[in-house]
Amino acid sequence: MAKQINDEQVYEAVLSVLLEKGYAGATTKLIAKKAGINEVTLFRKYGSKSELVAAAVAHQRFKFDHSPVEYTGDVTADLAKMVSFHSGITAAHAGRLFPLILAEMVRYPELRETMRVPHEQIKTFGAIIGRYQADGVIRAGDPVLMVTTLLGPAIVNNMLRSANPELAIPPLDVADLVDRFLKGNQT
Repeated sequence: MAKQINDEQVYEAVLSVLLEKGYAGATTKLIAKKAGINEVTLFRKYGSKSELVAAAVAHQRFKFDHSPVEYTGDVTADLAKMVSFHSGITAAHAGRLFPLILAEMVRYPELRETMRVPHEQIKTFGAIIGRYQADGVIRAGDPVLMVTTLLGPAIVNNMLRSANPELAIPPLDVADLVDRFLKGNQT
């Protein structure tokens, strides 16, 4: 009987090896070994290394989809959920993973596909911002750019904290961040 492949275990192996070795050093042989499966099995189930990395990044996001952010009519609560949701993802692996991928995309264009997942999430958040713009609660502007304005401080905070935990970076104050965003962007 064929051994069952644990996707979660494989994706964790991918992320672990990527963070340890970088994209070039994260060979499928190392990933397979860390996941406890055969390299041929890895290729058969997941395809190329870049497809595997994209799947692992997508899985990181979907792990947090148990409480998706939706428009509720309470702009403060919805924006806080966006920041908390995104911070939860970046606190997992992405605080170190996304900077690594962004830096290596120049040399390895096949990594561009991995950015589809965060981009889709930002577009989803942008649609919510767009609803609040239509309601007259948030000033007009490109909703996706508004999302990056909201999430930017959270992204930088998480990246700095994960890059060097010894730095004296205070934890993110979600309520304060949302309040400042709204003061600058309410109609």
